[in-house]
Amino acid sequence: MGIVIQGLSHIYMDGTPFAKTALSGINMVIDKGSFAGLIGPTGSGKSTLIQHIAGLLKPTKGTVRIEETVVGPETKKMGPLRNRVGLVFQYPEHQLFEESVAKDIAYGPHNQGLNEEEVHRRVFQAMEWVGLDPELSSRSPFQLSGGQMRRAAIAGVLAMQPEVLILDEPTAGLDPAGQRELLDTVYQLHREQGMTVILVSHSMEEIARYADILFVIKDGRLMLTGSPGEVFAEGERLREWGLEIPVVARLVDELNQRLTSPIPREIFTVNALERHLWSRWRKGEKG
Repeated sequence: MGIVIQGLSHIYMDGTPFAKTALSGINMVIDKGSFAGLIGPTGSGKSTLIQHIAGLLKPTKGTVRIEETVVGPETKKMGPLRNRVGLVFQYPEHQLFEESVAKDIAYGPHNQGLNEEEVHRRVFQAMEWVGLDPELSSRSPFQLSGGQMRRAAIAGVLAMQPEVLILDEPTAGLDPAGQRELLDTVYQLHREQGMTVILVSHSMEEIARYADILFVIKDGRLMLTGSPGEVFAEGERLREWGLEIPVVARLVDELNQRLTSPIPREIFTVNALERHLWSRWRKGEKG
């Protein structure tokens, strides 16, 4: 079933003169095991939405459902939803606090009430998942490089073995190589573990490279849903909303103004464009 959101609305400071509607009538389905991209201009409601999915906020109206766990306005206990979802905020390394990497990663599993043997197993499994050398387990997290600190923070979330992993701008502040390496790791986990991933990003290139379904939010409303090809084909609408399409998609649009045989607009990554052009060249297509 995955994640089902029905009629979700959220009003901050509801019932006061300072009330502000952050989400309005959101309906969306994220299939189990999918890699979803969530995009939208600043202030569109993305953070509010993912906090509802993670069980950090309660709906003003509507429901959030993950499998048999349902949260609505009258829900008293948010724990069952929180136990299913792991949320990695921007700059998660700022949340590191323990004296060693292993203790920091173990914090969540300990709070889940797991025994020491299982906690130990999960700590080193999570370190392996994110590509951290086991020898770093006894080191202070503050002695790690920036990229290693971020991996340690993500390992702390993965050690709780969530069904859903939400990443809120996870590559902010990393160099291009670090960005690619981190998201490649998450994508591999998604494929190997069948984990549902929700990626929030301002980088259309990141979204295009990894997501299989996109959700576009603006002013607290869901504006577009579809595959990356379907969403990026709406370039004019996206630009009206303050969003850009991937560089390759823009290049395809420009090339199609000159070609008699257009390139499919579903092509929006360098690798896909390279494969398409190579295939055309081998077939001897012109123009």
